[in-house]
Amino acid sequence: MVVVNMVEKFGVDDVLERSWELPSEVIEPLRAHVEVAPGGWVVNVWPVTAQLAVIVQPWVDEPIDVEADSWFVSSARVTA
Repeated sequence: MVVVNMVEKFGVDDVLERSWELPSEVIEPLRAHVEVAPGGWVVNVWPVTAQLAVIVQPWVDEPIDVEADSWFVSSARVTA
């Protein structure tokens, strides 16, 4: 198992519409805004604020609408 950090977009009825994996170099800029474990993964789920959107937008291929309350930064275990 591998832990990946990601941006998630939820839609109607809180159903996950899409997610984007974040590269490891984005972790250091995120540390000022979310809790990051010593292993480099995001602890818990964090709503994307304007400050977070600036950091993660380069890895998301659609505009992040921070007013929509449907965008989040988190991590998950995936099979390698």
